[in-house]
Amino acid sequence: MSRPRINWGILGTGMIARKFARGVALSKSGIPKAVASRDWDKCKDFVGQLQDWSGVNHSFDDTDSFGSYEELIRNPLVDAVYIGLPNHLHREWTIAALRAGKHVLCEKPLALNAPEAEELFAVAREENRILIEAFMYRALPQTKAILESVQGGVIGDLRLMRLNFTFNREASPDDVRYQAENGGGSLMDVGCYCIDFARSLAGTEPVEMSALFHQHEFGVDDYAAGTLAFPNDILLTFTCGMTVTSDQTAHIAGSEGRIEIPRFWFGEEGFTIVKPDGKTVETKGKRKASQPVYALEADAFADVVGGAENWNPPENTIGNMRVLDELRAR
Repeated sequence: MSRPRINWGILGTGMIARKFARGVALSKSGIPKAVASRDWDKCKDFVGQLQDWSGVNHSFDDTDSFGSYEELIRNPLVDAVYIGLPNHLHREWTIAALRAGKHVLCEKPLALNAPEAEELFAVAREENRILIEAFMYRALPQTKAILESVQGGVIGDLRLMRLNFTFNREASPDDVRYQAENGGGSLMDVGCYCIDFARSLAGTEPVEMSALFHQHEFGVDDYAAGTLAFPNDILLTFTCGMTVTSDQTAHIAGSEGRIEIPRFWFGEEGFTIVKPDGKTVETKGKRKASQPVYALEADAFADVVGGAENWNPPENTIGNMRVLDELRAR
């Protein structure tokens, strides 16, 4: 397996797109080749701000700006497209990029529902292109170390998981997270991480599930709580929210110990293994400052393009969407 160099085209100029662009510049494999926005001024501002940013491995001075998504995906110099657009635009522009012969890394959730996700992966197979849903935490060394620890029996038989992903930001009808018709809501925005991580830890799909949602005045769930039951007597409780300040620590409990993770999706603080006597066995998995989250994700994507095992295969994305669909339907 060899890691190829990848010229990235970035669709969208939002907060996560900005973080990803900087991550690409710090990666070992990627070059931020082009950025596109339907708002030309936003696009120029985006690239200009990145050009002012110092400390990168690759300069943004030669990054091309496009006033339309179509122009970027037709650019023959672009190898892969990162889609950081609102949820309801993921399907359209993922298909367009794949049909244009580009590999695609699309922000989570990949689609608005499971049938859409299945369609997108079918197109990727037809075009012989790589398509990965951008759950960036799955590309982190910490995540791999946690999964290996749990699956290796470090805490005995897995029994309980308590996962939480919340943030507190002023609500706005202009924020796509608060637009129900565009796939908004806390479950789709951050609760999806909890579901994805729990399914990975359990190594299987849930057999029972339920959730309660608080309805915001803008028509979406701004916070929610739920439970999932898996085979082998494994239970999950999760909370998520966009207007909530809370403890973000994740707890994984087994028959012979437990694991605590300050923020499982960020991978900076590492995780702690605690045995029944209360003694800390070790804290491991800390991400180095020289390993930005999105740089690691860009390199992990390049590895898959080069032939490595997929760190977020299609069946995982589709399985996660099916759980999200069923919870939202209740």
